[in-house]
Amino acid sequence: MIFFLLNVFLIAGIIFFTLHVDLDEKETKSKALTTLLLSLGVEVVFVLLVFLSLFAKNEQLINLTCKLMQIGYALFSISLMIFSIQCPKFEAHKIYTIIRYVLLAAALFLVWNFKHVSLSDTNGLDVVSEQSPVLGFSWYTLFRMSYIILLPAISLVVLLRNALNNKNKLYKQQMLTIVCGIIVSLGLYKLLSFAIPYSPLYYLLFTYCIAIVVAICFVSVRSSMMIDLNTVRSWLLKFLIDFAAPSLLAGFLFAVLFPFRATMPLFFWCAFTIGAALLVIIQRSIAYKVRKMSFAQGSNYEASLEEKMAAFDYNEEPGKLIDEFVALMKQFTETMHVELLLDNDTGEIKSIHHSDGKPSPSISTKEALIDSLSGCTSTVISKTQAASRHEFSTFRDDFLKFFTALDSELIIVLKEGRHIFGIISLGVKRHGNGFSDYDHKALNNLYSYFFLFGFYLKNIANQSVIGTVDREIQMSSQIIRSIQDNVDRINVPSIDLGYISQSARSLGGDFIDFIRLTDSRYMMIMGDVSGKGLNASMSMVILKSIIRTLLAETGDFKELIEKVNYFIKYNLPRGTFFAGVFALFDFNENVMYYINCGLPVLYLYTEAYNNVIEIQGDGKVLGFAKKISPLVKVKKIKLNPGDIVLACTDGLLDSVSLRGEFYGKDRVQKVILDNKTYDSSRLIQFIFDDMLQFVSKELQDDVTIVSLRMLKPQE
Repeated sequence: MIFFLLNVFLIAGIIFFTLHVDLDEKETKSKALTTLLLSLGVEVVFVLLVFLSLFAKNEQLINLTCKLMQIGYALFSISLMIFSIQCPKFEAHKIYTIIRYVLLAAALFLVWNFKHVSLSDTNGLDVVSEQSPVLGFSWYTLFRMSYIILLPAISLVVLLRNALNNKNKLYKQQMLTIVCGIIVSLGLYKLLSFAIPYSPLYYLLFTYCIAIVVAICFVSVRSSMMIDLNTVRSWLLKFLIDFAAPSLLAGFLFAVLFPFRATMPLFFWCAFTIGAALLVIIQRSIAYKVRKMSFAQGSNYEASLEEKMAAFDYNEEPGKLIDEFVALMKQFTETMHVELLLDNDTGEIKSIHHSDGKPSPSISTKEALIDSLSGCTSTVISKTQAASRHEFSTFRDDFLKFFTALDSELIIVLKEGRHIFGIISLGVKRHGNGFSDYDHKALNNLYSYFFLFGFYLKNIANQSVIGTVDREIQMSSQIIRSIQDNVDRINVPSIDLGYISQSARSLGGDFIDFIRLTDSRYMMIMGDVSGKGLNASMSMVILKSIIRTLLAETGDFKELIEKVNYFIKYNLPRGTFFAGVFALFDFNENVMYYINCGLPVLYLYTEAYNNVIEIQGDGKVLGFAKKISPLVKVKKIKLNPGDIVLACTDGLLDSVSLRGEFYGKDRVQKVILDNKTYDSSRLIQFIFDDMLQFVSKELQDDVTIVSLRMLKPQE
């Protein structure tokens, strides 16, 4: 019964697999995998029919189902051979279909000549077959030689030959992995043969052996990354220390003490328990020391590289930062060379640094390849992925030529929305290793740091790199300040606008931006980016730029917030968040739509009630949650002549006096009411000066205040 249930579980697993795994039928390799999977499914169904016939104890039914089982195995063997011949490119030819049908017809002929096939839980599989006219072999012997020995052997030989002759490392890896899978499957079948004398029905578990082959074929062919030998070595060492060695020693200890189990049970259990405890202590101690050694650490560099890049000081000279970056990439990824390419704002992506002094040719931003690449979701792409992934099939040839031109094995594409502003190219690895799945995951997880570094070179430090900024501007802080102050002024006669943004240091993370959508519609973004100094200002500049980029792609107000939240969470350094407000003004209708994203306070002074009220509501800071949509709401307010909208960051409210008191909301409301007749610029200056007088010392945090007043007709 247990053997029947195991095969039921297997067919259930196959069905689940086919329902939940995406196989693109347009790809020939997917069709080959599907054929292999179907042949496995057919064989498992035939095996289940054998079990049902055994339960029915019908000899004729057993004979029929056992013959079907042999045909099913022949079908799988044929499918595996054709799969191996097609591997790795899986080019479709009619000859393969002809071979399949001819071999299947031959299998049917051989099985038809079996006189009788039976199976029982005492005698196992018994095939009665007459002698054939071919070399005196029986029909069953011919079947075994052809479909159980010859075709699998052809599969192995073809895969090994193709692997040795193929120059593509990924294809070579795929084929050698399948060879290993077939060998492992044969080894497991041999182990089953040792168990058959104890229970002949073990024979019917051979389906698991061929299922292993199918699973390894699927994983190998669908893989687009190289296996890192260092990581494999690390895994094997961990397995040896954590599992294999302790298990063998514990088994040896048990065997030594076992003779005492009957005569001295207390001694046996005490000695075994103490010995096992000592083994655990020794194992833990050895494992701890071995993992400290560099050869046992494999390629797990993500945390160390992140720590180094997070410590970058962007106040340093750009050349020094580039050298530091290149050294880190060489150290951790083991690449032979690093090249940095940036959009030079003249329609070209140009090499600005090559670690070996061999810059690649520039590429036009109008090239079809760049346009296709900008639409891809992947940002970390290896050459093996470019050669194998369906995502790049429409421009694969041009993409591979691009890799060749760069002499690159992996590129990191730096994008603002759909605009590619830079590429980081990594050459081949030392010792001939390819970029592994771990490399891909680690570099993807660190993409925000690469983005920040590239954005710094492109927009802040490029006066030293590609000469597009005035040579007289020496300090990054001056460039950032000029970007901060670059806003679209609201030129609407009925609006009086004023704002102030003051950093506690030379640079900060507070910013305010006004973006003109039409003559009468403007967007305001105001808030505080986490962090201090240049790094916070860098994040602010990037955020300011990406918001304008996303606005060109997004027509929905709330969708814009979702995209900004996603960008902060996955593109800016970990721990970066934005607390502020997004406001959309329609001055034709005198309406303000706004979404609070963690702004501490948003005031509305209404002349009709001569009162100041808070209208910010609840808001969630951007950059924490993966999906911000359920956590934020679009609100709307009608603005009447004489009304004042005033917003400020937490730097104003949280300013502390010498007596330890917070400046707070009440004082802001009082200053608004006392100075409501003044224009917006003077109103916010009164608030700022009142805060400075209150704290009686220098600013402790960045402070930003904005005031927008609806003018009366006579004003």
